[in-house]
Amino acid sequence: MYDFVYKNKRMVQIILALMILPFAFVGVDSYVRNIGNELDVATVGGKPISQAEFENALRSQQDQMRNIMGRNFDPAMFDNPEVRQQVLDSVINQRLLSERASKLALTAPDAELKRVILEIPAFQDNGRFSEDRYKEALKGAGQSPLMFEQRLRTDLAMQPMQDVISKAGFIGNAQAGAFQRITEEAREVQVATLSPEAYLSKVTVAEATVREEYDKNPDAYRAPEQVKIEYLKLSQAEIARSITLTPAELKAEYDKRAKEFSAPEERRASHILLEVAKDEKGVAKPDALAAAKAKAEALIKQAGNDASKFADLAKTESKDPGSAVQGGDLGFNARGVMVKPFDDAMFSMKAGEVRGPIETDFGVHIIRLSEIKPERVRPFDEVKAQIESDVRNARASKSFTESAEKFQNRVYEEGDSFTKIAEELKLKVVKSDWLTRTQAQAIASGNQKFAQTVFLPANISAKRNTESIDLGDNSLISARVLEHKPSAVRPFDEVKAQITTMLQRRAASELAAKEGVEKVKAVSNGANDASLAFGAASKITRQSNVGGVNASLLKQLFAADVSKGVAYVGAPTDAGGYSVVRVLRAIEPEAANAEKLKSVAQRISGQAGSDVTNAYLTSLKDSIKVELKKGASVVKKDDAASGAAPK
Repeated sequence: MYDFVYKNKRMVQIILALMILPFAFVGVDSYVRNIGNELDVATVGGKPISQAEFENALRSQQDQMRNIMGRNFDPAMFDNPEVRQQVLDSVINQRLLSERASKLALTAPDAELKRVILEIPAFQDNGRFSEDRYKEALKGAGQSPLMFEQRLRTDLAMQPMQDVISKAGFIGNAQAGAFQRITEEAREVQVATLSPEAYLSKVTVAEATVREEYDKNPDAYRAPEQVKIEYLKLSQAEIARSITLTPAELKAEYDKRAKEFSAPEERRASHILLEVAKDEKGVAKPDALAAAKAKAEALIKQAGNDASKFADLAKTESKDPGSAVQGGDLGFNARGVMVKPFDDAMFSMKAGEVRGPIETDFGVHIIRLSEIKPERVRPFDEVKAQIESDVRNARASKSFTESAEKFQNRVYEEGDSFTKIAEELKLKVVKSDWLTRTQAQAIASGNQKFAQTVFLPANISAKRNTESIDLGDNSLISARVLEHKPSAVRPFDEVKAQITTMLQRRAASELAAKEGVEKVKAVSNGANDASLAFGAASKITRQSNVGGVNASLLKQLFAADVSKGVAYVGAPTDAGGYSVVRVLRAIEPEAANAEKLKSVAQRISGQAGSDVTNAYLTSLKDSIKVELKKGASVVKKDDAASGAAPK
């Protein structure tokens, strides 16, 4: 199975994309306009890409990002119109390749389709394909077997074409070697940074200049829309934290689960396995069995009670490849792990005893019992914390289940107050200060739907409890808007200090840059560089991330000529200062061996293949017409209202 996944990474990605739950994308309706009219977002070769198809692709992308990033996933990244456009471009590209594959009459045979489906881990039970798992998984994804198989067949048909295109960027050793030398060559440098803070005292900004900056772009100082809310949250985790347990309760639970905290007796044994030839029915041949037993008895006498001799004999005589190299050691095993004759013998021996011959289906064994680990019951103090956590969670889960329906109903029924439901469920009503959308989302553990619901105009004006929103971690939340502050340009007096600071820093950065340019020119012409506080010498490559050295400066220092001695270069920093770099010497990379050249070539080929793929897709657009619909719901409502449109 793992071999299948490794060798078919691209296919696994396709299958995962096909299997993404179609309704897992929380709050997607807020992104989309005209959702009910099934407006097409684009056409490829005259065939439409529907709004639903785009939304499914968007949900798939979000689910994949959520799986990759876990708790760090932020749904707001899909607010970006550029990200949404990239998703649409991906759908269009797949459609282009599909159209081309269709014209080339590419198809996937039934046998190939069947092979891939049978090897998909999601459809297997104990390593074997399960028809029930297959149907259940597709049903959960909102797809029929026919729909899934048609889409998979299409992707399989396109796969050879995609492989040929992506592998077109062949790179030879000469090119790989040149790339390796460029990327691994280094410079030894020292960096001196002129900080803008050092020039702030030399800067004065007139109030008229500050006012002029404000009047030039007042929207830059616009305060976001804000609300004050009160909210009520029912959380299983909070319920668990509020539960107190007495020592007597914990001890009673320990006694009830005593078996769970006991470790059975385990025995550590070594063995020597002698093979026995079998007839066509799989039965040991008498002569071969007798010979193996005789050899076993001879080996027992040869080993005696010496553990090291037994281990040496196991390495040379045992036919068990797994344990022979370990001197026959099988480690600790509980009763029932080994085959019955072996198990019965092992659990009737004393430590240090050697016994044999023992006959099993595998052959004839000689067993040496090394050590006995008696049955052990973990003491109460050792498992107390685990028991407490288990009991808390079990009781909290029961309480949450009992309270959830009441919470959902009552926040709606008593829409103008949380008081009664808070008293009944022993919850605390929380009142917030002014919140932006982002801050509101943070209150709800990053749940985007909560922030969207709170800022709905209807909820702002009604000042009633919102619906109960499931936060996805056994938590429910409802809120009510108390006050609302629309987005507005902040008064000049309120932002005056902020603008003044910005202008002062801008002017200080300009002074730092001006002086930096002069210093680089002076030291390059032979002046003493004592006025520059250079740091310690360090090695820097083209991939280095060194403070005060940005991409522009990195390019300069690698272009500097150090053949006749030290060179100086400089550039403004990303933080607003200026860096002067003393380039001491060039450091040539070590010559690459064949293995490294192969790795470099593969890396470049991957990028080249991507470039070829993009070029091929561009050429397809010349022969297959792609049209983006002007009214398509690719951008958010806010973007649409401001006149943004798909690229």
